[in-house]
Amino acid sequence: MTQSIEVLRDSDPRCAELEANGYTLVAESWGARLRFNEDVDFSIFRQATSKVREKGIHIQELSSEFADELLIVELANNADYPNTPATFHALPTIESMRALWREGNRIFGATDGDLLIGAISTSRREDFVELDFASILREYRGMGIGKALASVAILTWIETGIHIFATGGAMTNEASLGTVRSLGFSVEEKWRSYQINS
Repeated sequence: MTQSIEVLRDSDPRCAELEANGYTLVAESWGARLRFNEDVDFSIFRQATSKVREKGIHIQELSSEFADELLIVELANNADYPNTPATFHALPTIESMRALWREGNRIFGATDGDLLIGAISTSRREDFVELDFASILREYRGMGIGKALASVAILTWIETGIHIFATGGAMTNEASLGTVRSLGFSVEEKWRSYQINS
């Protein structure tokens, strides 16, 4: 049995056609953007960072020397990433971790003492920066660390003149969607993944 997958914007009229032809909606995903202007209040980002630091968690930009430690975090979390036709997160390798530090990328991490407990990977895309993924060890989730990591990343990139940020994910990842919305991101596009067996 083969499977045919179609990924469409939710506003695409072909969605109704696929549903009428027996395709099943198997996943939904979203894309969001944050645009800054001269009147932006940066206090929300500073507060998110301060709350985490008050708990003894340190946030910093990471050098490529952290690739081995980031691999440990990513391997621990890989099964928790939503696996959909539009939001696949490959099993990490040390090579893929080292590649994150290619030109135009910046990685930020959270440490508890000497332990790396989470990180966010960001990449420059012409006139905007993509928040590619954030990874927090399970026992440290729900503490605002993801929000603090995103905040530090955004504040750091803003200093270079970037004023537009983008990110996205699976609709089932409510924590991720809640975090980006709390930082002022607006969901600007939604996608539907359809499947039919033949």
